[in-house]
Amino acid sequence: MITLAIIKTDKSGKFHQQLVDSLNDNKEGISEIIFSGSEDDINLTGFENVSYLNIDSDNKSLIRNKVLERASGDYILWISNSCELDFDFVGEISQVIEEYPDVDIIYPNEVIIDIDNVETVRKFDDLYNKEIDLIRILKPEKNMPEWGVVTKKDIFERFGKFDESFEDYEFYNFLWENIKNIKLKHSKFSFIVNKHTDTFIDTSYNSYSLRKNISKYSLEELFPHLNWSNNENLALSTAYYMIGETLSDYYDLFNASEYFRKSAIAFHNKISIQRLINTYSNMGFFDRALELLRTDQGFTEEEIKNLTEDINNLKNLIYNIEKAISEGNIREIMESINEIYNVYKGAPILNILGVINYITGNKENAFRFFYKAVTINPIDDDMLHNLIDISKELGKEEKVKSLINRLIGK
Repeated sequence: MITLAIIKTDKSGKFHQQLVDSLNDNKEGISEIIFSGSEDDINLTGFENVSYLNIDSDNKSLIRNKVLERASGDYILWISNSCELDFDFVGEISQVIEEYPDVDIIYPNEVIIDIDNVETVRKFDDLYNKEIDLIRILKPEKNMPEWGVVTKKDIFERFGKFDESFEDYEFYNFLWENIKNIKLKHSKFSFIVNKHTDTFIDTSYNSYSLRKNISKYSLEELFPHLNWSNNENLALSTAYYMIGETLSDYYDLFNASEYFRKSAIAFHNKISIQRLINTYSNMGFFDRALELLRTDQGFTEEEIKNLTEDINNLKNLIYNIEKAISEGNIREIMESINEIYNVYKGAPILNILGVINYITGNKENAFRFFYKAVTINPIDDDMLHNLIDISKELGKEEKVKSLINRLIGK
């Protein structure tokens, strides 16, 4: 039988009735329901074998591990309290379980509804007997949803529970760690509706998981399409470049810069150097970017002139904005900052947005901007001081310590 685990991720409770309605269409096949919150959070009257964990925590790994301690079913269906199950979702999943008893994890398709009520349908490929493909694009979250997934309970006895240093991205980290020993199967007719309730995502967990686990695999294994036999240096450079790009997508430019540098060393090429220059510029390290603009790096004199001008313009722009704020001209900056942000989304601008929000009294928004600035550049003293100072005011010191450790601790 299947244990339904409902993880409380949405504290507003505004989607609870839709969730309960969808559960009423899927009662058959569910032996028990475990909810991570309290009875006050959701009305599950009418369902049998309901337990409440009464956990007040944002650490999803910790919550999942508590569910594992309580669950009695052989399989666990994981959803959040902002999800809805499609009609006969459990019936279709149960059919896959019956037909493929060797499978450890079954996953559905996904319908994402964002906070603006825009709907995106994600249909996934079947990775049965092709499990390694899940991580070959370095982003397992692109190949499988987080919620609506059914896991055999015994895989956690075989491979261990969720790593509780991952408050988020814990499911994908588990997959990174164990994919070579796990059997996956897609339930092609099943859909989970996942309603996003927040625009802020801490992608440092994604980056940390990638960097922590990538050494468990050979680069040839992760990038089999590269020509390793004929030009190993070029293949190595390309692999490093792709890892750097993924880390950049996760806003971890500090670690991405190291992979772009390694890419250029493995096989000297202008593309990697250009990407490193762009990365330094987005981190706010304009002088480092300028140092790389040389003819021996493959740039023409004209390119050096144009890029130098562009970087210096950015550098002067940031300086002038910071100067205007320090002189009290914040209203003038607020009128133009959004236009500037549309052109340049680097760490210095995020730091400035944090300062503006702090001055105007929105400390939570200020924290988010400082947090993202430090995610991009965790070694800039000014950005670090701003984040640390506001974390003390908001009681979020441990959250910041954890962020910095994820980014530069390993």
